[in-house]
Amino acid sequence: MPADATEPVVILPEVWQRPEILESLRSRNIGQLFRLIRQRTGASQTRIGIAVNLSQGKISEIMKGAVQVTSFEVIERIADGLNMPDPARMTLGLAPKGPFSTPDAAPSGQVPLPEPDVPTKYLTTFTGASSRPVISGLRHVLTAHIQAEAIMGPPLLVNAVTSQIPLIGHVCRVTRGADRAEALSFASELLEFCGWLHQDLGDFPQATMWTNKALDYAMELGDQRVISYVLMRKSAIAIESGDHGHGLGLANAALTTPEALTSRLRAVILRTRAIANAHLGEATDSARDSESALVEATAGLSQTDSDRAPYCTPAYIAMETGATRLLLGQASTAIPIFEASRSQWTPASQARDHALFLTRMATSYAMAGERDQACGVTEEAIPRIQALRSSRVAGQLATLRVQLSRWSTDRAVADLLTRLDLLAESFFLPAPRPPEGER
Repeated sequence: MPADATEPVVILPEVWQRPEILESLRSRNIGQLFRLIRQRTGASQTRIGIAVNLSQGKISEIMKGAVQVTSFEVIERIADGLNMPDPARMTLGLAPKGPFSTPDAAPSGQVPLPEPDVPTKYLTTFTGASSRPVISGLRHVLTAHIQAEAIMGPPLLVNAVTSQIPLIGHVCRVTRGADRAEALSFASELLEFCGWLHQDLGDFPQATMWTNKALDYAMELGDQRVISYVLMRKSAIAIESGDHGHGLGLANAALTTPEALTSRLRAVILRTRAIANAHLGEATDSARDSESALVEATAGLSQTDSDRAPYCTPAYIAMETGATRLLLGQASTAIPIFEASRSQWTPASQARDHALFLTRMATSYAMAGERDQACGVTEEAIPRIQALRSSRVAGQLATLRVQLSRWSTDRAVADLLTRLDLLAESFFLPAPRPPEGER
């Protein structure tokens, strides 16, 4: 006998743990989620609609993919209506329900739930009126995390940063008025940084998920500079994960309104597009974008507007330009680019990027057949790499080792290769395969 339309949709706990359900939550594909729930529970569109306070027609459109659910308020309502457990809520990017509710008295004969800890009690009474000092405090913490990550890499920071996401999600839900723009801006920055940490750990699915959520906040904020920067970050993740055509498209999307951007933002987006073009073998387009990026980065030295790309200096662009030449198999033209910017690096504040710069320069010398110079730069790079845990550095290290191995019969080079192997093993990271042009 068909179930009553008003009967609640009952979803067993193990259903929320199924891989296809988790994937729909990570990608925030509500249409797929509804289809899977209907398949697992037999619930009609009407019953699902009643549960989540949406019409049957709207549920049908969502399930067909004609309508995409992007509003946080609607997503929160769907999670509540489906009685989504906390792990599933957090996978969807929402704060857990547990910490914000007062535990009921335990039934007779059962162990009572523990009293809420201090942060939980604080969040229970948190309102939009108190959001500004919280955002200010978290921004100071994020600034420190960004500075620390540039020195020591992501492994020791990723859990600390991820743990703040439910809090800032709650801040955005309760904040209204003038403070809401600040909340959305910070939420976008925090989630984009979280995406970067996962990217540098080589976890591209998680990097994509968090960066997509950062873009949600940026779109609601409506700030073109923030939107373009996050699109650039999505482009970089797509390129690094091997989807070069999609990365190029995202970089083009980020440059749709260049006049609205700062010089540094234009530079970092042009740099990203240059890398995509290099992967696609478009040498002329890559060179043009690299030259334009350097012009913009130089202009950025005197810009007064703040943005999210203070790291995009001429030295940084030179390093990335050298990397595009390596991808195109043009090691001999990469060497003078690297050497010209060698003295501009400040290792104390840019440890990871400086290590990446040195490994790329050593790779260019090795590809050009200049053994002694390649070994000398590698020796300079090794002590800077030892304290880092970066997938990008690990990937470049793998490329460097391949290039040095042509001289493996030389005793000094063989010793250097052994040290590189030991260094790579200490990373505990899945180093990406060397790009096609650098093998």
